Amino acid sequence: MIERLNEGMAGKATFLTAPAGYGKTTLVSEWARQSDVPVGWLSLDEKDNDLVRFWRYVTTSIEQAIGELPSSVHDAADALNPGQAEPFLVNLLNELNRLQNPLALIWDDWHLIVEPEIVESVSFFLEYLPPSVYLLFASRASASIVKARWRSRGWIHEIDADPMRFDLRETMDFFRIYSGRELRREQIERYLAETEGWVTGLKLISLSWRYGGRSDAGKRRHSPEGGSLEQYLLEEVFEALDERTQRFLLDVSVLERMNGPLCEKVGGGNGSVKLAELVDVGLFLVPLDDRREWYRFHHLFGEFLRNRLELQDPVRTNALFQAAAEWCEGQEMLEEAVGYYLAGQRYEEAMRLLERMRSVMIRREFHAIRSWLQAIPEQMLIQRPYLFFSYIFSLLWSHDVEKANRYLLLAEQYYEETSCMWEEEEKNRYLGYLYYVRNFKATQYDMDMIRALEYIRLSLRHSPEGTDLIFASPYMPLAPSVFRSYNGKRGKHLPRGLSDDFFASMIEFMGRIGLQDLTVICYGELLYERNELEQAENYLKQGLAGSSHKAYQPEKAYVPASLYLSRIGRAKQDVALAEKWLEEACARAQKEEADAAPILLEAEMAALRLEQGYLTEAVRWKERYKLSADDPVSVYQLFVYVFLVRVLMETGERQEAWELSEKLFSIAVKGHRPMDALDLQILQAMMLQRGDKTEEALLKLEEALGYAEPDDYVRVFVDKGKPVAELLAEYVRQRQKGNIRDRNAPSLTYVRKILACYGGTADPLNIPPAALETLLTPKEYAIFRHMEVGMDNAAIAATLEISMGTLKAHINRIYSKLQAKNRLEAIKRGRELRGDR
Repeated sequence: MIERLNEGMAGKATFLTAPAGYGKTTLVSEWARQSDVPVGWLSLDEKDNDLVRFWRYVTTSIEQAIGELPSSVHDAADALNPGQAEPFLVNLLNELNRLQNPLALIWDDWHLIVEPEIVESVSFFLEYLPPSVYLLFASRASASIVKARWRSRGWIHEIDADPMRFDLRETMDFFRIYSGRELRREQIERYLAETEGWVTGLKLISLSWRYGGRSDAGKRRHSPEGGSLEQYLLEEVFEALDERTQRFLLDVSVLERMNGPLCEKVGGGNGSVKLAELVDVGLFLVPLDDRREWYRFHHLFGEFLRNRLELQDPVRTNALFQAAAEWCEGQEMLEEAVGYYLAGQRYEEAMRLLERMRSVMIRREFHAIRSWLQAIPEQMLIQRPYLFFSYIFSLLWSHDVEKANRYLLLAEQYYEETSCMWEEEEKNRYLGYLYYVRNFKATQYDMDMIRALEYIRLSLRHSPEGTDLIFASPYMPLAPSVFRSYNGKRGKHLPRGLSDDFFASMIEFMGRIGLQDLTVICYGELLYERNELEQAENYLKQGLAGSSHKAYQPEKAYVPASLYLSRIGRAKQDVALAEKWLEEACARAQKEEADAAPILLEAEMAALRLEQGYLTEAVRWKERYKLSADDPVSVYQLFVYVFLVRVLMETGERQEAWELSEKLFSIAVKGHRPMDALDLQILQAMMLQRGDKTEEALLKLEEALGYAEPDDYVRVFVDKGKPVAELLAEYVRQRQKGNIRDRNAPSLTYVRKILACYGGTADPLNIPPAALETLLTPKEYAIFRHMEVGMDNAAIAATLEISMGTLKAHINRIYSKLQAKNRLEAIKRGRELRGDR
């Protein structure tokens, strides 16, 4: 069998499948012991049906085998949330891909994992598993995860129960070694036939002899498929034990794991001694640690004992659960205590503990939180607002929006029916929770910023001090942009008329709990995207100087703030200042060992060099981080791989650049990242233009403009430099000639606003629209365009490098030609003559 497992290492994974009691765990333990490959072992149980918990345990098992993983993997694990597994998996896979030596991962009792999201994430993991990593699944049931094409490609090796059945020679050896008896051949043949080579059946027969059971044991079939397993255990093993041992086993069967002191609390004063006796005789106890302090029952025996206890004495069962819970609480094993309180229907004690367990909430083990809270009767839970709204949060994070909606309606109904008896403080606290949760749903799921703004204002009104539902705040990995990291609808991301009020309210709300810095930086980034550079700079510096992130992951504030301050420097054509911001951030990241920061900051520095015409640094960046267009990519890696598209474009790898851009665009749209989608569409327009496909390039650009205009984004175009300026200018020409006609096309006013921001980069402002050609000189038209986008006289004079007197003379001539008395009339008449919509 070990040889067969070794053969499986030629593929990606082996699925070892057999019913309970065939020795799967024994086999893989022995294989791991003799293997010269590092092994990460994970024993699974029902509680591991939580995406966060499952992958945290996988990561821990990997580290036990090969040593500590980089902090970037832990950051990605911290960001792992239901519905968002890919970012973490991509990070972990990329790290495993760097391993120089083989690694084997064993997942025992895989059949206990039934959560579809975990199964789907494991499928993704296996799909991209690097050649140096091997997975071994031990399971009672055939894995639905297996795909036909995996078999056809030779990726997987499957072993079922047949080769694990004992043959005659093995059965003879077993009885001689395990029971110390030499049996007649006909006896052994009968036992073998009756158990069908099932090793646990053979062991049970031997145990029945050891405890004085009937010597004629084994007169019926006792294979796991035979349906008489429980009866066999009862008659041939359990009833052979003395009454005191039976009572002890039934009592401690309520425990998921046990040690001596816990057994004494639950099973009586001699529990430690009794546990040691049972360990010595090998009565289906499995050690859980190397020191052999903690044990659990073999699943078969544990299930039998619990069923027996429930039939014999269900009232005593609850008392045993309470005893276990009290002991665990006294040892600060709070999660296990909660589980035992709930199992014993001691809901008040469970809720009391849960309100203490903010650390679990912060870890966001949503399946565990949801399973605990849904076990509490609804009418009891709703009387604990913190837990009730935490439950709704857990439903939202688990994407059970329909059930969350039902509970939100129930919360409103409960408030209407009972709040007349509440103190004012209780009402405000309850409504603060309610509106905060509704804000979260509106933002994350409905992407309805108007309602989100209304809810956050209501939450602030009722809870001016902020919320203590801290576990629910979204945790994001290190990102180069706070603003681009939040979900939004394309073309309806943050319209100007809404966003300023929204951010003012959010900054006030987060300020109440001292967590406003990222929100301030986020608003600064938005202002930058709209080319409001002075205000953007003020907010970015304010966020950078804040203190809310100084103690914990400060790079989440200073990396995006420094990156955008660098961009402002570039926009002002101050290259030295742009470099300074990035260099300072790089030095700080190195000092503070922020491992995830260098790839982002170095990409931005390489982009700065590209603008200056130097490609070398970008190529070195690509090689240093071993990036490829074929890499699996998550939504959190868009910044890095969008820049890789640019690098591939500049190095002449056009096909790879285009295919990668298509993949990234799909990820951006699916992940609701409108700014990244815009970035990619503009890059694709540039690639089409380089390929002499001007018409296609203009249509791609027009699509991007259509999505960008409602939110008034400017820099996403301007930062691409002269090629995009030329495309925009050509777009204006084609629109004026009537070659591009679409009633939903972006307004030329918006396009010209973008063009006006290029300054000396291109010469688009001197493109004379046909209707104004006979009225305004090129210089006058340039001034008109600057007036149109809202620049004051001082800014226009500085941009065009003319004196204020010369500027006023031009403006007076523009007024005269357009028959206007002031700037507003001039702009209106000019647009009419130009034929703008």
